[in-house]
Amino acid sequence: MDTWTTEPGAPTGVHGFLERWQWYRRLPAELRSLVLETIEERTAEPGEYIARAGEPSMHWYGLMRGFLQMYVVGADGAETTLYCLREGEWGGEGSLLKKEMRQYDLRSLTPSHICLVPASTFETLRQSSIEFNHFLCDNMNERMGIFVGMLAASRLLRPEMRVAKALLMLADKTGGDAQELSIPQHELALICGLSRQRVNIAISELRRHGLVESEPCKGFLLVHVAALRSYVAEVA
Repeated sequence: MDTWTTEPGAPTGVHGFLERWQWYRRLPAELRSLVLETIEERTAEPGEYIARAGEPSMHWYGLMRGFLQMYVVGADGAETTLYCLREGEWGGEGSLLKKEMRQYDLRSLTPSHICLVPASTFETLRQSSIEFNHFLCDNMNERMGIFVGMLAASRLLRPEMRVAKALLMLADKTGGDAQELSIPQHELALICGLSRQRVNIAISELRRHGLVESEPCKGFLLVHVAALRSYVAEVA
């Protein structure tokens, strides 16, 4: 799969973010110029909405920094998280491809820096670039695998396994083994579909196995990704 890369001396900002992607680097010059001319840049504070359910799908989102939460709200007001977009990921292509009103809310969980590719530019890329279409297919296939895993976890697995799978979803798959995740516990509870108290118990169980370390006063979890992944594989 096309993953972003960082090299010494690489451009910074939106241009630098785009240059890290193979699909962008392989575009002809006129399409790279189109992306640069039409792309927008936005920052968001925790809790700030990026897009709302029921609105037209206007952009494809690239996350340069932070976490974005895709979620739906039931008739009773209960929230269900569908996915959390991590730094270095793209999202929102499904709604653009179906040309439908957005089916979920998108909000920032942490201070975030986002680039927004307009729907018209997205469609031009889709119609013009095989490399871009391959990236979209890989992206959606990977996300579908995560959806299936989270659905199975919510129906079949113990709470600590649901928390473990959520932490693996939030971790950077190309990052190091020990990763700090600055995610509030109440947000982690929403992602897992559990109460905050039950998430706290699950974190304690994972800590007992040496899979995570927590600093309550600092508000982050240190996740030992490889060990956590092995734990999930063994128990599941």
